[in-house]
Amino acid sequence: MAFAVVFNACTKDLCKDLICKNNGVCRDGRCKCGLGYEGVNCEYKMYEKFVGTWDGSYRCNGLVPDLITNIIAPGEKPNAIVIYDIFNQGTAIKATVDLEKIIIEPQIVGDNTFSGNGRIEGKYITVFIEQKNVITGQVNSCVYNATKFTQP
Repeated sequence: MAFAVVFNACTKDLCKDLICKNNGVCRDGRCKCGLGYEGVNCEYKMYEKFVGTWDGSYRCNGLVPDLITNIIAPGEKPNAIVIYDIFNQGTAIKATVDLEKIIIEPQIVGDNTFSGNGRIEGKYITVFIEQKNVITGQVNSCVYNATKFTQP
């Protein structure tokens, strides 16, 4: 009596038809994106959802909120943004983004050091910022809430 065992070692290449852009690499049928990119094929720069005109308010130290319209523009890298005039101070604050997160590394702008973090959810953004005057030492804890302006 004879027995035969046949093994068919066919493995499907899950990455065969997948094209990952912007230095993305296919792993197990999914793109793993390079720094600053996202999307099924790594086709989007992370900053894209942040860029635009925002209408909202900022509130420091629990005081009455001030209304503001400001601009968020692309930064120098696909995971960088520049927030213009967030506190009506006529300056720009640089930040990095990681998916929905915003990170403001400590930076001196004029007489102030700014740092903080935040989050975007769809067309809404919230950023917590600490503003410290380097001359007087005065510290302001602020929150910025805004909605992205979109054409009807």
